[in-house]
Amino acid sequence: MKRLFTLALGLGAGLLVGAYVVRQLDAAQQAVAPTNLAGQAGRAAGGLTEKLKAAAAEGRIAAAEREAELRASYPVPTIRQALGG
Repeated sequence: MKRLFTLALGLGAGLLVGAYVVRQLDAAQQAVAPTNLAGQAGRAAGGLTEKLKAAAAEGRIAAAEREAELRASYPVPTIRQALGG
């Protein structure tokens, strides 16, 4: 009876561990599937694009502010003034 119990316990543990390993391998296989990789790359590129757009906008604002400071400090004529108009 003791051997039968030990056999059943070992088989049950083996089945549980086996099922867990199979699930983990299946999840890993799906994570590297071409469609999932393409989706991940697209999301990463989209996030990078948004960051670049925000950085460019901040750069334009900073450049405009600096230009206004320089124009206030130095008498720089406008194009119209420089061309005599």
